[in-house]
Amino acid sequence: MKKIIINVLVFLSFIYSSTILEAQIDAIMSISANKGYTQEQLNAMVREYNVYSLPELTQSQAAEVIDRLQNNIEVRKSSFTQPINPIENLSSNKIDIKESNKNKYIINNDEDFEPILAEILEIGMSKYFYLIDGNRIRGEIIDIVDQKCHIETTEGVLKIPMTDILEESVVLTKTDDTRYKGALIKEDAEKLILKSQYGDVTILKKEIEKMERFHGGRLAPQVESRKTFDQGEDELIGVFFDNNAFILDPNTFYLSPMSVGYGFTDIFMITTKYGSNLGGDLNLYPKIRVMYNKTASSENALSIGFGIHRAYKVESMIGKYSHAFYMNNNQDSTLNELSWSYGESDNGNRDIDDFLTDIKKEQKTQVIFEPYIVYSSRRKNPTGRGKVGWSIGLKTSNMLSYFEDNYFSYDQNGNVIDTITFNKEDYKIPYRMYAIFEYDLQKSIKFVASMWMDNSNRRIEFSEARDDYFGKIGAPLAFDGFGGEVAKIDFDFGIIYAVNENFRFGFHFQQPYLDFHWEFFEF
Repeated sequence: MKKIIINVLVFLSFIYSSTILEAQIDAIMSISANKGYTQEQLNAMVREYNVYSLPELTQSQAAEVIDRLQNNIEVRKSSFTQPINPIENLSSNKIDIKESNKNKYIINNDEDFEPILAEILEIGMSKYFYLIDGNRIRGEIIDIVDQKCHIETTEGVLKIPMTDILEESVVLTKTDDTRYKGALIKEDAEKLILKSQYGDVTILKKEIEKMERFHGGRLAPQVESRKTFDQGEDELIGVFFDNNAFILDPNTFYLSPMSVGYGFTDIFMITTKYGSNLGGDLNLYPKIRVMYNKTASSENALSIGFGIHRAYKVESMIGKYSHAFYMNNNQDSTLNELSWSYGESDNGNRDIDDFLTDIKKEQKTQVIFEPYIVYSSRRKNPTGRGKVGWSIGLKTSNMLSYFEDNYFSYDQNGNVIDTITFNKEDYKIPYRMYAIFEYDLQKSIKFVASMWMDNSNRRIEFSEARDDYFGKIGAPLAFDGFGGEVAKIDFDFGIIYAVNENFRFGFHFQQPYLDFHWEFFEF
């Protein structure tokens, strides 16, 4: 446990030490402005570090950028110009129409620059509003009276003259190479809406390959506050061993330490445990979202699912419920309390292979059905930092119905050595009732927790979980060992770190202790 805590602290220190500080972002923006560098120059410098925006820099990279700005190191100050505003009147004397159609740039001296005011202000517009005096507010226009926009914010309703609000426009390219440009009229966590001369265009953020924003005609800094964000990068479909009610995005491939999966539609996905498949037990875990409701601030879902195994090994079933079997009519001598040897390991008093001789000889397998139902809810965090969510679920199976009253182990002469008996009185129906919780700490860091009541649950140490997963105990890529302390009611918590848009890594304090999942969008 001490090693685990040390690893956790090291991992946390790595995450926070590698993330740019808010003070470094402020310093970079301040120095670049004082030195007279344009936003294009700053963006170009940031992209030299193979990232797209300032918050993606590490602390050491940010320190290097600050040094370069202060000392004018490798900054091409004279070669950058102001880009054309995407909705500026193309008939303006300042713009050559042929050149603008080629998406060229023009020189626009800051002294002569006149910010473009918003031409489109409508009731219902909800986004950041950029003002002519440099202020930025976030809210929704609830009314327009006497040429003043009544904008509802968390601080109250502000009445701002329409002539003080800058135009916000974007130029974006989608993953399918479609290109749009126009005034931004609404934006939330999942989508943005543009006003074009052909009508309003709704674009999902996950489909955007590249985007540039313009505030009042000026290219905007590619800086996103880490203190306020719509949602974390990691949108979970489950926590630890438990599913929530949300579904993988369509055409998304998923990989975790236990399973692989694929999102077929926005209401249907399938996963499978590849360790069991390799052992001859083909299995599928479909999940169907049967109810979904989403508003600007929350989303709720109800899903049903089930797992089906065509050849679940009885020895793995006994491993799952080893605490429900006792030895030689002694109910205090349950299988999980005994000392076992596994294959080449001789640290136990009994060899598991010899003990299960009759079961292995007959190659007993059963068809297992594991249905579940789960309800999930997510909402915006009142603090403005991402989202907070919870789920409750219930799971059962037909596993216990297959257990015989007794199993035996034999010597070489066929004589019974040991008898194990299944405790039918205390274990009639398999159940797992669970509640899971998720909270965005930062855009790339999520806190997760789970609490459950489960009559198959046992608590095992990290070393035993490691040996069990890698096949030193039981089958590989599965948790089917006999050991562990019974814990029908228990809880766990940890964090998940989004390394990038596809890969997430996490740790927590119960099996399997370490976790990851890898998503390939538009697979």
